[in-house]
Amino acid sequence: MKKWIVVFLILLVLSLSSVYIFIPANIVVTKSIIVNANQAGTHRFLTNESNWQKWWPDASGDNRMTGLKLDGYRFNKNKSLFNSFEVTIERNGGVLVSLLQFLSIDIKNTEIKWFVSINSGVNPLTRIQRFFAAKKLGNTLSVILASMAKYVSSVEHIYGLDIREERVKIEFMTATKKIFSSYPATENVYELIDQLRTYISKAQVKEEDYPMLHINIPDNSRYEAQVAIPISKQMPDSGIFSSKRMLKKGNILATEVTGGRYTIEEGMKQVDLYISDHQYNNIAIPFQSLITDRRKETDTTKWITKIYYPVR
Repeated sequence: MKKWIVVFLILLVLSLSSVYIFIPANIVVTKSIIVNANQAGTHRFLTNESNWQKWWPDASGDNRMTGLKLDGYRFNKNKSLFNSFEVTIERNGGVLVSLLQFLSIDIKNTEIKWFVSINSGVNPLTRIQRFFAAKKLGNTLSVILASMAKYVSSVEHIYGLDIREERVKIEFMTATKKIFSSYPATENVYELIDQLRTYISKAQVKEEDYPMLHINIPDNSRYEAQVAIPISKQMPDSGIFSSKRMLKKGNILATEVTGGRYTIEEGMKQVDLYISDHQYNNIAIPFQSLITDRRKETDTTKWITKIYYPVR
């Protein structure tokens, strides 16, 4: 009998020792994923906690009302840091502070890492319990990261627009411009377009694409409207009309918006952000391609406008 007691005690000691050997005092849970998205844009998008509901794995109505919950955990984004921020994780009254970090792999890819440290305690049974709890939490973090990665890998989700890199299809344009004391009205813009069309028609040159518009605001009292029409061949400068030439097959960023002036300006701001995030260089002024004839369609919510930025 004593022999079995000794064996039992030895096994117990070995078992307890293995708990302390194989389960550290601080269990570090680390999960990561690589996303097809720019680091700056991804970090900026996720810094706004209201955006988290757009991609959160549990999209139930109750979850939208009560916060970010999954698998019995509640998540709250806290302090923003350099290329990272803290996320608190609550469960059964306990709170863990984790770190979500964004590491740039290259201009179009980002690694997102999630770290959380769990104190395993002194009690061996507590250590075992927290070891399995850490495994469960790690699985939950993986699910969240996968859902996050799928969402932020879409350019449209990050910038609100489908911004594409295309090739310049047109080469020749003729243009004119005029300065106004207030923001040019639709009538002002189309007066300039009509002047261009008359000039082009007289020269028997073919229009190649929709009219183009760029508005420059040097100060609060001047609004310079420049319009251009793509044409089939180069025309000479003449009076108020000037010849323009684009780098055919060069790089150009393109997107499309539906709406009036505010929608267009907001769209251009988002393209500016995209250019900054992806470190493009502007090589010519951006312009609007007026797909909808705004004189015929007076409802600005129906205006279709393509926005173009020549870049390199």
